[in-house]
Amino acid sequence: MKWLSFKKPRPSGASSLQEESAARDRVVQRDLFAWSLLAGVVLLAVLAGPFFAGRVYTRDDLGAFHLPTRAFYAEQLQRGEPFDWMPSLFSGFYLTGEGQAGTYHPAHLLLYRLLPLRAAMAWEWLLPYPMMLGGMFLLLRRRLHRADAAMFGAVLFTFSTFNLLHFVHPNAIAVVAHIPWLLWTLDIILVEAGRRRVALAAAGYALLTGSQLLVGYPQYVWFSLLTEAAFVAFVALRRRYEPRAGCLYCANCGDCVGCDHLPWSRVALAKLCGLLIGWVQVLPTVDALAHAARRGAGSVFAESGSLNPANLLQLLAPYWFTDRVIGTNTHESSVYLGAVPLVLIVWLFARRKRLGREAALVAATAGFAAFALVMALGKYAGLYRLQTWLPLIGSFRFPCRYLVLFQLGVAVLAAFGFTLLVREYRESRSRRESAKDTAPPRSRFRELWNRFEPLWLVAIASLVIALIGLPNAGSEAVNPWPAVMAGPLLFAVAVGFTATAACGHRWALVGLVLFAAADLGLYGASYGIYPSSERLDHYVKRIHSPPGPQSRIVTDALRFGQPGPRWGNQVTLTGARRADGYAGLEPGQRLPLDSIEALRVAGVDWVRRSERTERIAGLIHHDAHWLRVPSPLPRARLVADVKVSEHPHRALKQVDVAKTAIVEARPKREPAGDDSFPAGPTGSVELVHDRPGCLRMTVDCPARRLLVISERFHPGWRAVIDGQPQPVIRVNGDFIGCVVGPGSQHVELTFSPRSLRWGRMVSMLGLALTAVCCFVHGRKKTVRSER
Repeated sequence: MKWLSFKKPRPSGASSLQEESAARDRVVQRDLFAWSLLAGVVLLAVLAGPFFAGRVYTRDDLGAFHLPTRAFYAEQLQRGEPFDWMPSLFSGFYLTGEGQAGTYHPAHLLLYRLLPLRAAMAWEWLLPYPMMLGGMFLLLRRRLHRADAAMFGAVLFTFSTFNLLHFVHPNAIAVVAHIPWLLWTLDIILVEAGRRRVALAAAGYALLTGSQLLVGYPQYVWFSLLTEAAFVAFVALRRRYEPRAGCLYCANCGDCVGCDHLPWSRVALAKLCGLLIGWVQVLPTVDALAHAARRGAGSVFAESGSLNPANLLQLLAPYWFTDRVIGTNTHESSVYLGAVPLVLIVWLFARRKRLGREAALVAATAGFAAFALVMALGKYAGLYRLQTWLPLIGSFRFPCRYLVLFQLGVAVLAAFGFTLLVREYRESRSRRESAKDTAPPRSRFRELWNRFEPLWLVAIASLVIALIGLPNAGSEAVNPWPAVMAGPLLFAVAVGFTATAACGHRWALVGLVLFAAADLGLYGASYGIYPSSERLDHYVKRIHSPPGPQSRIVTDALRFGQPGPRWGNQVTLTGARRADGYAGLEPGQRLPLDSIEALRVAGVDWVRRSERTERIAGLIHHDAHWLRVPSPLPRARLVADVKVSEHPHRALKQVDVAKTAIVEARPKREPAGDDSFPAGPTGSVELVHDRPGCLRMTVDCPARRLLVISERFHPGWRAVIDGQPQPVIRVNGDFIGCVVGPGSQHVELTFSPRSLRWGRMVSMLGLALTAVCCFVHGRKKTVRSER
């Protein structure tokens, strides 16, 4: 009855052993992939925990900047009104130009138009993590040819300490999430042979570039450009004498890109299309930078935030310092990689002779990671000074943010190390099954020491650093002893799992994956996610707001670059308007808000009490939190006395600010060109419409007058008086005005900068060009037959 059996006869000999080994390897690879994926899903659930509990994330910039700007953005979208100008910050603020809200990104437009504020914010801040996980997996899968190592490496980078601690900078994480996808599409463009596949990859590369620009964080876009350039250079040099992959599988030469075709043109064209797509964000950002306070910042400003070399101790002692880092800026200066990634990198270089063909990629990745680490040191290494000479890019500060590229390289190296570890596991498993180990315990211990000596040295180094810190444990700079000793414990467990897995124990591989995820998740989630999340209504209630709705306030009275604590913009959630503010591209200030005259001209009602503001003469005590400004001027008023001065701060102290305005040049009324302002009654003005970026008012004056409005000046403001366009001038240093009268007139002021209008048109052109290039490059090429 053997013919009824469905079992196939087992092959014999060497082929049987090879097939059995391959089948076992597939099972191991499948299981490790599943465990790595499960670890990633669990960490995503941990990140989303506060959201599903009905809370909002408020740590650092999340509450200080992103929550207030997203609240304004969502309100404007639901009203169907423009969102480019935010009047509740800096007496008016070019929000689109500042960039961190990513106002024109399609995902943001959909989320904040369709979902409630809390849900829209949560999805915006959480979605980059699964996006990063998927992109990193695809990239590593192409290079490692193993799904388990690829998923493990993707988990290490997605939930690296940099990415988790920078949860407080969601737009930065959104830009970083594009990097693996950009490298994946670049790899296809540079390597693959199929015309349609390459054309689709080029279109994807263009769209990803545009999406990255629309998120609005130029510094991280610069990091991405460096990574892409390094990757393109490596692939081009590595494959300069090799045919394209998959050429033999093309039906005919018309389906192939062509072996002699240089990929540079496709990459450059796709990058250009992506730049054009993002032009609606790029042009406003350049415009905002041209009028920002940081425009004139020098190398000292650019090198602020350099990574102190002593912070490298975190590599082996993650909880040694009180704030985890030297200083208090934990999320910017954290270097900890996780115990498992560092141990795997040591294992990788100890077994580097077994890499074979991938040794070149490992060496290039290690060099790139070392370059990023040196750049992160900033002024302590000197190389970063070269970047400060570049236009625009030279104004970026916090060199320590280069750590994101360092940790990207570390994740790739750790994935290669994991591949070698799995290979070692298979070989040890085969040896264990073929023969029993009969060596005496003493010689076996010596063998284990020699085999894993580099790993033991890592654990010992961590222990030595911890012991050095124990005498100062619990002091101002060093944590209590349990936190100090956490480092050696983490590395001992990581080394134990690695050594046990290399000896052929399958459970140790699974334990290594789960332990790596737990280590990174605990380190990151305990900083910016769980300690600072609460219900939105409770958060707003705790904000110290001034008495009365729609009050204009000042909280800092600091100029750009001045030292001192800066308050966030949370107070705008209560309806107050700030004459100052907190932003990355802070507008340039010609009228410092540190005198009673400047505060009155700005229409400020309240000043937050602090050691600095209490020195401003003329303020009236109100309570423990606020000082009152006497007789603030109305938001819109008419004046007949106009003085010319290039120093408004000094000039305002010499005049009656209620009756006199300071301008840079005598304003003229078009088309007559008259610049006289006759003495007499000023007249009246009624503000009938006051919405972001749009002001309408009715004026009635007996003669020519200067209409002064306490809204921040920007060249993008346009004035129309009774249907006729009129120039908008800078008044009192930082505010807008225009010439009106005589008689009764209707005045309309709208914010419509050229950068925004041209940016929209160029972005549409970029989308159209991307579609055309994809169609032209992807269609089948006609091949003429030779007779």
